Order: sequence, then C-alpha cells, then structure tokens
Amino acid sequence: MIRRGLLAVAFGLGITAGAAAQDPDSLPVVESVNVQGNQFLDPGTLLFYVSTKPGERYDERRLKDDFRRLWDTGFLDDLVLSVTDGPKGKIVVFRVQERKRVQIVDFRGNKSISTTNIEEELKKREAGLKIDTFFDPAKARRVEAIIKEMLAEKGHDAATVKVDAKIVGGAGQQVSFIIDEGPKTKVKTVDFTGNTVFSDGKLRKQMKKVKPAGFWNLSWLSGKTTYTKEKWEDPVEGDRAKLENFYLNHGYVTAQIGEPKITYTDGKPGKKPKRHMHIEIPVTEGDQYRVGDLKFEGLTVFKEEPIRGLFKLKPGDVYKESSIRKGYDKLRDMYGSLGYFQWTGLTKRTPDPEKKVVDVVLAMEEDKRYYVGRIKFVGNDTTRDKVIRREIYMNEGEVFNTEALKISIRRINQLGYFKPMEGAPELGPSPLGEDKIDVTFKVEEQNRNQFTFGGGVSGLEGTFINASFSTANFLGAGETFQVSAQSGRRTKNYQIAVTEPYLFDRPITAGFDVYKRRLEYEPFATVAGYTLDTTGASLITGLPMGRFSRVFVNYSYEIIKLEDIQPALVDPNVDPTNPPPLFDPTFFGEEGRRRESRLTPSLVHNTVDNPWTPRSGMKHSLTVALTGGPLGGTVNYVRPDVEAIFYIPHTKRTALGVRGEFALIKPFGDTKLLPYYQRFFLGGETQIRGYNVRTVGPFDVENRALGGDKFVLFNAEYYIDIMGPLRFLFFYDAGQAYAEGEPITLKKLRTSTGAELRFVMPVLNVPFRLIYAWNPQRDPFQPKTQFKFAVGTTF
Repeated sequence: MIRRGLLAVAFGLGITAGAAAQDPDSLPVVESVNVQGNQFLDPGTLLFYVSTKPGERYDERRLKDDFRRLWDTGFLDDLVLSVTDGPKGKIVVFRVQERKRVQIVDFRGNKSISTTNIEEELKKREAGLKIDTFFDPAKARRVEAIIKEMLAEKGHDAATVKVDAKIVGGAGQQVSFIIDEGPKTKVKTVDFTGNTVFSDGKLRKQMKKVKPAGFWNLSWLSGKTTYTKEKWEDPVEGDRAKLENFYLNHGYVTAQIGEPKITYTDGKPGKKPKRHMHIEIPVTEGDQYRVGDLKFEGLTVFKEEPIRGLFKLKPGDVYKESSIRKGYDKLRDMYGSLGYFQWTGLTKRTPDPEKKVVDVVLAMEEDKRYYVGRIKFVGNDTTRDKVIRREIYMNEGEVFNTEALKISIRRINQLGYFKPMEGAPELGPSPLGEDKIDVTFKVEEQNRNQFTFGGGVSGLEGTFINASFSTANFLGAGETFQVSAQSGRRTKNYQIAVTEPYLFDRPITAGFDVYKRRLEYEPFATVAGYTLDTTGASLITGLPMGRFSRVFVNYSYEIIKLEDIQPALVDPNVDPTNPPPLFDPTFFGEEGRRRESRLTPSLVHNTVDNPWTPRSGMKHSLTVALTGGPLGGTVNYVRPDVEAIFYIPHTKRTALGVRGEFALIKPFGDTKLLPYYQRFFLGGETQIRGYNVRTVGPFDVENRALGGDKFVLFNAEYYIDIMGPLRFLFFYDAGQAYAEGEPITLKKLRTSTGAELRFVMPVLNVPFRLIYAWNPQRDPFQPKTQFKFAVGTTF
C-alpha cells in the first residue's frame, strides 16, 4: 500500500530490484484497476488520468507516474495506492478522499462595505470563490487580502479578516469570511521633517490623495482622510510622486522623499470606536540646480533644432521638470502623427554638486513606424459597421496616426449611440505584417429609441392623449426619425421628421419636417387668451466644412393663424401696487393669418466630446434667418443668432461649461412691427432656470410685457460627476431681452443661481433634472426661489 508521501521511495526500491531480476515478458498482467472512496466524482473521470489498463503488463514505474498524475489534478485531499495479487494478476486500487466543493460563500461583520461591493470587486479582479468548485485555501487568502484593501480604503486599516471553512453535507464546504472592521482611522496630522526651503503647509498642498481631516481642505471628499500604500506609492498619481515632482519643478533634482513614519492615537470615546493616524514624512531637499547642457540621444525622425524649442529650458534656467514633461507630450503627438506610436522618452540627469548645475540628456526610443492593419468594431449589435466607420479618420494601410485616432474616438462619442469611450481602442499585431497594427473599437450600445403613449392634464394644454416614436439611429443606419401625435381639449400637435446624416453614403445631411400645431391659450390673470395655429414644413441640407464643422441650409414655410383673442381676467388676489406685467398678443397687431417663408443658413463647429455628459470641447454656431423679402410671405424680418459654448475639464471628475448667446431680430419692407410670437422673451430651464418660460423681458410704463428685438444670455455650469450617469452641478444664469431703441445694459440682467442634479436614464438616454434656483436680481413679480423638474440639458 502506497500513500502519496511515500510513493517515491517505495517505488524507487522496487523498480531498481525488479529491473535487474525480471524480463518484461515475465511480469504479471494487471487484472483490474479500480477507484474506491469517491462520492461525487465519476470513476471514469479519475481513471482518465491513469494510463495503466487491465490486461497490460504490470509496470511499477508507469504506475508511479499514474499516481502523480492523479494527485496533480487537484481533485483530492488524500490518495492511497494499493496493489494486491489476484487470481489472474495484479489488482490495482486507488483509494481516494475527494476535496470539498464550495457550496456557500458568505461575508460576516462587514458594515462599511456592502456584500454586493465585495462581490463586484472580487469579480473585477477575477478572485472570487465560485460555487461548486474545489475549495482552494490560496484563493481564500487572496480574497481575504482584497477585503482588507477595501476596508483600508474606508479607513479601517486595522481590520482583520479570517476564513472559516466548514463541511456541509458529504463533500460540501461553507466558506465564511469573518470580518472585524475595528476602529475607523482618520489622518489627523501630516508633518514633514528635514524641510527648510518649503513649509509643511506648502508641501501638504501638493498631496492630492491623503489630507488631514478638516472641512476647508475638502478632505472629506473621496476618502482623502484615509491612508493606503497605493495612495502613497502609485508612480504617477501617488502623493510621493506629487512631492518629488514639486521639488523637481523647483530645481531640487537631488531631493528625496522618505518612507512615512506612522503612529496612532485613540480618538474620543463614543458609539463608534475611532483612532487617529499621524504621518511624519522625512525630506532631504538638497540644493537647487540650474540647467547645464541639454542634449538629445536617439533622435533620427526629427531634426534637433525644432525639437529643442519644445522644451522650454535653456542653460542657466532653474531646472523645471514640468517643462520636460510638456515637451514630451508635444513630441509624443508629433511622433504619433507619423506612425511612431510606441515612442518613449527618457530623461537622464547628471547633477554637478560643486557647480550646482545639472546636465540633461533626453534619450529617444523611437521604435519603428507602424501602419493600420484591420479596423474592427465590437459591441455594435444594432448600429451598422459603416455608420461607425464613416466617423473614423483612419484608413486601413495608412500610417497609424494617433491624432487621427483621438479625433475618431471623439467623433464616435459625439454620435450619442454608445456609452462614451474613455480609453484607447484595443491595439494588437496584425497578420498583414510586422509593421501593421489592428485597431478594434469596443463600443456599448445605448438605447436611442423612444416610444411613448399616454395622456395627462396640463395647466397649459388641458387634458390630452399622445403617442410618439423617435430615434436618433433608425434601424442602426444613423438616420433620425420622429413621428408624434397629440390631441386634447386645448391642443392638437402632429409631426413627422426624417434626417439622413450621410445621403448616398456621402457626408451630406438631408431631411424634412412636416408639422401642424394648434394651441388654445385660455385667459387668466395678466395673460390674454388666444389661439395660435401653425402649419408648416421644412427642408434641411448640410455639408462638412472640416472635421468638426458643417454648414447647414434650412428652408421652412409656415402658415400662422392668431385668432380667438380674449381679454385677460382680473385676479382680486393680485397686489395692485405690485402687479405682474400684462401679456397680450394684440399689442403689435390684430388677429389674422400670416405666412412666413424662411431661409436659414448656419455654420456649426462642434468638438464637444459627449452630447449629454460633456467634459471637454467647444461648440460655436452662427445662424442668420431671412424671412420674407424675395422669399415671399406676409412677414419680413432678419434674425441673426451667435452662440459660443466651451467645456473645460478641471479634474478627473469635474469640468466647467460656459455659454454665451446674442440674437437680434429686425423687420424690414412692409413689416413695421414684429408679431408678438416672434419677439424675444427669456426664462425656463434652457435659458434662465429660476424663471418661468417667457417671463423675462421688457415692459412699458403701463406694465405691459413687450418682448424684445434682441437678447443676451450667459450660462455657467460647474459639473461634478458623482458616479455612473449621476452628475451634480452648480450653475449661474444671466440674461435679458431688450426693446427697440433700448441699449444693452448689464444692470437690467436677470440672474439665477443654484444647484442641479442630473441623471441620465439608461433606457431613454435622456438627462432628468432636479433644479433648485435662487434669483438674486429679479423683478418684483418674479419668484425669489424655484424648484423645478426638467428633462434635457440647458446648453
């Protein structure tokens, strides 16, 4: 009988003696090979790893290999081999004890991190214990280490995690991770020793991951009051790297940041135990160095002189590492545009302690030029390949251009069909050649189809029912299609619109829109009643003027009826000393029918990275609407509109958005006064959030709302991306409409400021908004504060 640990010695003796004394033909045969003791594993599964078969000559060396092979499967906790004599030969029996299979995995004692978060992190790291697999103590220890890391991120760096494995049933195993979080640890102080040039406060400001607990330093954001090795040691984003770069940017090229010394003190007694962490960081500053010689190595693609100008350092300047890095960034783009995307730069510094100068060598590892192999797409289950491919500014066989790759990613994100691509696509070797790179864009579809059917009651529209279908990616071909119908007591709206962004597979926009809208405004206090009936159609076409610029031409024809005028009602609750202005469409013309024939050319430049959650880019548009004149119709006016939007990223999770807009409308020819419906009023969640729609504008001495022939509008938003599709923002809005002959003055601006919460619905892919606004500069009749629910974006 041979047990797993004694097999080598026992077989070793038997084989040596047997080989010398016996002829192979004289060896006995194997009568049977059996497995005993198995409960759940099929005998055939185990015997698959045994090469010794009944009827063959008995071979101890071969049986030894079978034993090892069966043990190495990892299926067993114990294995015993016995060989006995039978009537017809040797009887071989493998007596097994199966390893336990995991049946239950649970976590006990966790409070700061949920079980769901633990399971998601284990799945992300591919470290979980899977049900119905063999229990592996090494995997359990890895899970234990990951849980400790997660708890340390939450401030529980003294937490303990123990594995409790119990037998369940015959061969099952329940694995429980017993968690004792211990007291929560917060960084109380961060001090430095050895620093004389820069103060402790100056150095603390350079640390972005770890800060002492406090309100004004915003340490309570993103868990900055907890310390982990990763936050300190990360070679790029870690606080040690931040401190080293700070010294390098001030010429201290020999400065060294030592290992932190950490001590603990107990916090104040309370319901939850706490302890304080005190961090002491040793610093060796050394001397400040100036640049000596600046040389280049390995530079063959470019000439040295133009490249030298990228690095803003001259002999005699105080050494500044950020100048080197900015030069590398520019040089990386230059190499990448020529196909050398694997270029790397290395800085070699040789300080001279006596002269206090440092010689700098910038070594280039250029590698070779690469070309585009195959361009592939993964994840576009609905959207056709050609819809994505036409946004790619790279062609197969051309030089691999990293700048064109960046533009391609931005163009794909602008479509809005997919979740934003944040990183580079997958790059891999191509079978087409050693200098070819296959590019695979991995996208994740977003639902761009919206179907609604329902009804409701609105203060403006009364009771109604509606149905609509709209999509920005019809049948995955990229067309925009919309059809809607609404009917009610005071409203009737019908519309059908189609836009093709690539007509005949060329970058030509073409589309049409046919609509009929009828809305009965019932009279109420300070607002006259009337019916506005509009029937129209429009055609649009557009051509590219650059990678991110397009020119559009829109022609529309509308028949507008203003009828059923009813005077405003008298509200006894209105303060007669401070009444709101009267809105009455009969101020500038009686009821009747008007025809508007309008041609609207526009130029749009758009580099915004995402239509719903933008972080970077700009959008500029210039639109001039010409109505009437040579186009016919009964109304003549020209309306130019200029809009500029900028998105400026701040940190990884924050960005600033700014919009400025100016518009002017002027009648000409037979039109002396503008129709009331064409005059400018501001207000609403797309303009000035704290005011209702059409409530910001000029009014005369008789307190009549006039509307303006021009307006200015300014919006600013500071975005904070909380998680996933959830975004919080602070905003400031200012704007006003001005009447004819009235100068534009900032004193008359109406302002609104506040906060907003936006959530992009995963199915509808439209932002839902909760807005709280405070209106500091307002008219007496306008609200001081407002809380609103809205859909979409402001700009």
